Amino acid sequence: MIRKLLFNSIWILIAHFATAQDTIPYPSTAAYDFIQTDLNVIHNSVSLSAFFEKLYQVKKIKQTTINIIQIGDSHTQADFASGTTRMLLQQEFGNAGRGLVFPGRVGRTNEPSTIYSSSTGSWENKRIIYVKEPMPIGIGAMTLRTTDSNASILLKTKPIENISYSFNKVTFFFQKDFSSYNLVIKDSIDQYLAYVGPYTVEDSNTSRILLPYPTNQIEFQTLQSTPSQNQFTLFGINLENSKPGLLYHAIGGNGAKVKHYLEAAYFTEQTAELTPDLFIISLGTNEAIEHPYVDPKFTNQLDNFVEQLKAKNPNALFLFTIPADFYKKKTRRNPGVELIRSKLIQYAEEHQYAYWDLYTVGGGAHSADLWKKNNLMQPDGIHFTKAGYQLQGRLLYEAIVKGFNEYVLYRYP
Repeated sequence: MIRKLLFNSIWILIAHFATAQDTIPYPSTAAYDFIQTDLNVIHNSVSLSAFFEKLYQVKKIKQTTINIIQIGDSHTQADFASGTTRMLLQQEFGNAGRGLVFPGRVGRTNEPSTIYSSSTGSWENKRIIYVKEPMPIGIGAMTLRTTDSNASILLKTKPIENISYSFNKVTFFFQKDFSSYNLVIKDSIDQYLAYVGPYTVEDSNTSRILLPYPTNQIEFQTLQSTPSQNQFTLFGINLENSKPGLLYHAIGGNGAKVKHYLEAAYFTEQTAELTPDLFIISLGTNEAIEHPYVDPKFTNQLDNFVEQLKAKNPNALFLFTIPADFYKKKTRRNPGVELIRSKLIQYAEEHQYAYWDLYTVGGGAHSADLWKKNNLMQPDGIHFTKAGYQLQGRLLYEAIVKGFNEYVLYRYP
């Protein structure tokens, strides 16, 4: 009780000084009385001090870029929650681009509302959960491959509110060897902008191009230049605008678990190309769905995954998110949510990682009833409506800003 009173007193003081020069006001999320706004904080936020410092420098100096990678499942693939957090952070700290995208429609799955993709020719696809199927998985949690020497993909970005996602810098993640086709890059009026191929000198499995002007649409077409070229395998595309600010890369795979990312051939090594300052790990829903079975290796899998990411990104920090309450088989209570929550929190506490407890913030035990009653949850009892995800995105943004404000008031009184 004393600890809770002290905790609440700290946040009252922070709210009192919210008009301090360098702190940031945040939008109210009190529209639903079951949301525990007073508990909406980043736990162990001191572990994110270097991240908050970089946010502060980005906001003050406006000369650098900060990268966040959120890794998740279907909640993240939809990008409604992460897209809301991205938008709010970029409005405050600057928009450096849309970040990593994957042409989901071409892969016969859903894609974020801020992009649109279409294709010509024949493209095979593989999702991260299908471990035994051929084709490796890379940074996008999905893979596309064509053996058609005249196939193409059209990719468009769409703005959200006052955020434009036009771009002039493109990084292709692909299987970069001499069996790979070249790419011809064209703009919306069919003008050639650049060429990409296995001959470029960047790191393995990536090629970067700088376009002559910003655009919100490109088309890339395969081109066979030598007899040895017989395929093109795409892992993801990073879109930037060459401006200072924040990039928020949201990577999600429908049905994905921690173990699937562990088994993805190129995933962890390709994260290094995005130079992440912060990983947001948003997994555990699909492990909890299987209750009463819970994989006894879950914690070890999580630890191995984190260690792999740290090996490739030694300066990156970590924030774990706890899934909100949800049902089993549409209407049944699911004790697996609390069990996975306890495992995630125990792991974060033991390793002094930051975590955000959406389960508690969202109302705690049986709060799925309230999300459903308020049209924030879909009929399947697992996924949320667009409004529900947008609420979650605002709550995460609010928690990050609270941690940032606390850091600023301590570091720059």
